[in-house]
Amino acid sequence: MEEVRIAALSMPEALEDYPFGEDIAVFRIFDKKGPIFTMLSEKKNILNVRVSSDFFEISDTIDGITPLRVWKNWISVDLKIVRRKQEIKDFVYESWYEVTENLSRGKRKSLNLE
Repeated sequence: MEEVRIAALSMPEALEDYPFGEDIAVFRIFDKKGPIFTMLSEKKNILNVRVSSDFFEISDTIDGITPLRVWKNWISVDLKIVRRKQEIKDFVYESWYEVTENLSRGKRKSLNLE
Protein backbone atom coordinates (compact mmCIF):
# COMPACT_ATOMS: atom_id res chain seq x y z
CA MET A 1 0.00 0.00 0.00
CA GLU A 2 1.78 2.99 -1.31
CA GLU A 3 -0.32 5.46 0.72
CA VAL A 4 0.95 3.86 3.95
CA ARG A 5 4.55 4.19 2.77
CA ILE A 6 4.06 7.81 1.68
CA ALA A 7 2.32 8.75 4.94
CA ALA A 8 4.95 7.05 7.10
CA LEU A 9 7.92 8.51 5.25
CA SER A 10 6.38 12.00 5.39
CA MET A 11 6.82 12.05 9.17
CA PRO A 12 9.96 13.74 10.55
CA GLU A 13 13.04 11.49 10.80
CA ALA A 14 11.13 8.43 9.53
CA LEU A 15 12.82 5.64 7.62
CA GLU A 16 11.82 2.31 6.14
CA ASP A 17 13.51 -0.93 7.16
CA TYR A 18 13.01 -4.67 6.54
CA PRO A 19 14.38 -6.47 9.63
CA PHE A 20 11.79 -9.28 9.33
CA GLY A 21 12.29 -9.95 5.61
CA GLU A 22 11.09 -8.32 2.43
CA ASP A 23 7.39 -8.95 3.13
CA ILE A 24 7.14 -6.68 6.19
CA ALA A 25 8.00 -2.99 5.98
CA VAL A 26 8.95 -1.48 9.33
CA PHE A 27 8.89 2.29 9.78
CA ARG A 28 11.11 3.73 12.49
CA ILE A 29 12.13 7.10 13.84
CA PHE A 30 15.76 8.33 13.55
CA ASP A 31 17.65 5.17 12.51
CA LYS A 32 17.49 1.37 12.12
CA LYS A 33 17.61 0.97 15.90
CA GLY A 34 15.04 3.68 16.54
CA PRO A 35 11.53 3.10 17.81
CA ILE A 36 9.04 1.45 15.46
CA PHE A 37 5.87 3.40 14.75
CA THR A 38 4.30 1.41 11.90
CA MET A 39 4.60 -2.05 10.38
CA LEU A 40 3.04 -3.08 7.08
CA SER A 41 2.60 -6.56 5.64
CA GLU A 42 1.73 -5.93 2.01
CA LYS A 43 1.29 -9.66 1.37
CA LYS A 44 -1.38 -9.95 4.09
CA ASN A 45 -2.71 -6.37 3.77
CA ILE A 46 -2.18 -5.78 7.49
CA LEU A 47 -1.07 -2.52 9.10
CA ASN A 48 0.16 -2.50 12.72
CA VAL A 49 0.18 0.84 14.52
CA ARG A 50 0.21 2.28 18.02
CA VAL A 51 -2.91 4.14 19.17
CA SER A 52 -4.07 6.01 22.25
CA SER A 53 -5.08 3.91 25.23
CA ASP A 54 -8.69 5.11 24.86
CA PHE A 55 -8.86 3.89 21.27
CA PHE A 56 -7.09 0.63 22.16
CA GLU A 57 -9.75 -0.12 24.78
CA ILE A 58 -12.55 -0.04 22.18
CA SER A 59 -10.56 -1.36 19.21
CA ASP A 60 -11.98 -4.87 19.44
CA THR A 61 -15.47 -3.45 18.76
CA ILE A 62 -14.47 -1.96 15.39
CA ASP A 63 -14.72 -4.04 12.24
CA GLY A 64 -11.30 -4.69 10.68
CA ILE A 65 -9.31 -3.78 13.80
CA THR A 66 -7.78 -6.22 16.27
CA PRO A 67 -5.94 -5.24 19.46
CA LEU A 68 -2.42 -6.64 19.68
CA ARG A 69 -1.47 -7.87 23.13
CA VAL A 70 2.26 -8.10 22.34
CA TRP A 71 2.97 -4.35 22.53
CA LYS A 72 1.17 -1.78 24.63
CA ASN A 73 -1.62 0.01 22.73
CA TRP A 74 -0.85 -1.53 19.33
CA ILE A 75 -3.57 -2.62 16.92
CA SER A 76 -3.71 -4.58 13.70
CA VAL A 77 -5.69 -2.98 10.88
CA ASP A 78 -7.00 -5.27 8.13
CA LEU A 79 -6.60 -3.15 5.01
CA LYS A 80 -9.05 -5.36 3.10
CA ILE A 81 -11.75 -4.06 5.46
CA VAL A 82 -10.50 -0.59 6.47
CA ARG A 83 -10.07 0.98 3.04
CA ARG A 84 -10.53 4.74 3.36
CA LYS A 85 -7.19 6.32 2.49
CA GLN A 86 -7.54 9.20 4.94
CA GLU A 87 -8.38 6.85 7.81
CA ILE A 88 -5.30 4.74 7.00
CA LYS A 89 -3.09 7.83 6.88
CA ASP A 90 -4.53 9.04 10.19
CA PHE A 91 -3.59 5.73 11.83
CA VAL A 92 0.00 6.16 10.63
CA TYR A 93 0.19 9.80 11.76
CA GLU A 94 -1.32 9.04 15.18
CA SER A 95 1.06 6.13 15.65
CA TRP A 96 4.08 8.38 15.01
CA TYR A 97 2.85 10.87 17.61
CA GLU A 98 2.03 8.14 20.14
CA VAL A 99 5.53 6.68 19.81
CA THR A 100 7.26 10.06 20.02
CA GLU A 101 5.55 10.78 23.34
CA ASN A 102 7.84 8.19 24.95
CA LEU A 103 11.06 9.65 23.54
CA SER A 104 13.55 11.52 25.68
CA ARG A 105 13.16 15.28 25.88
CA GLY A 106 16.27 15.77 23.74
CA LYS A 107 14.95 13.56 20.96
CA ARG A 108 11.53 15.19 21.14
CA LYS A 109 13.23 18.57 20.89
CA SER A 110 15.11 17.44 17.76
CA LEU A 111 11.70 16.64 16.23
CA ASN A 112 10.42 20.14 17.21
CA LEU A 113 7.96 18.61 19.67
CA GLU A 114 9.20 20.49 22.75
